Amino acid sequence: MYDLSQELQSMKPNRIRKHPAKATAKATVNATVTAAALASWVLVQSVSVPSIAVAQDVIPVVLHGEDNNKPYAFLNADGAPAGIYVRILQAAVDKMPQYDLRFENVPFKRGMDLLQSGQIMAFFPPYLRDDRNWVERYSVPILSETVVAICSKDYVLSHELRVFPDDFTGARFANNAGYRLAGEDFFDMVAAGEITLEEANTTESNLRFLMAGRVDCYVNERMAILAGLRELAVDKEQSRNIDETAIIGQEFGYVAFGYDPDGSWPYRDQFADDLDDVLRQMRDTGEIDQLVVEYFAY
Repeated sequence: MYDLSQELQSMKPNRIRKHPAKATAKATVNATVTAAALASWVLVQSVSVPSIAVAQDVIPVVLHGEDNNKPYAFLNADGAPAGIYVRILQAAVDKMPQYDLRFENVPFKRGMDLLQSGQIMAFFPPYLRDDRNWVERYSVPILSETVVAICSKDYVLSHELRVFPDDFTGARFANNAGYRLAGEDFFDMVAAGEITLEEANTTESNLRFLMAGRVDCYVNERMAILAGLRELAVDKEQSRNIDETAIIGQEFGYVAFGYDPDGSWPYRDQFADDLDDVLRQMRDTGEIDQLVVEYFAY
């Protein structure tokens, strides 16, 4: 089994002499020519400058992200957008001077609802799901994430847990509202009454449920769980009461782009194309990996 206590310990809390008067006539002519040239230059500039300014206009772009998905996308203590995805996307758009980026953070479920109804241009970082056919396009994959199930030590010791979710019949699970990380088979068992589900908006709330014995297990991404334990100041000894019992799968986080029914974002596809180009470069050069390392070393 994966040792959460060891991993928790390893995490460390994210510019020319003039001629005499006999040359007066010639000087007058030259002065006239010079004045005319100057006037012509001023006229050209007065016509050209506005067109240059228009060509260099910066497009304001708003990307919506989750507000409580540490360490990936959340609001920090000052209410400012933070997290690994925020750092990566900001670094990417910094290489795209034609855009002025601003982040807004909302709960996951609300963000997905806003995206589906065409009220926002983009939302990060959902996983790719076939049943979200209202998502018109995704960015290139940004980060690989590992989805796991963790359970209380008492539950693990009293059950044979070999296959997820089949061997978890009768278990009480915590889940972040709107998340479907546990997979369709799991939610089919929930619908059939074979698994009980309690939902809260944050990782920290669900971890509290687990540690208090209100639920038996919890599914989320591994680093999000570790960040939540750190946020709750769970020490190594306390973390020994929680075991990682199943690796459910590897997922990638994306920027998802929804419908634009009112034509509010005519630049959307160009922005998405430009973002993909830069993210590929950052991936290939190792910049994304470096940003992740720097985040956890902070």
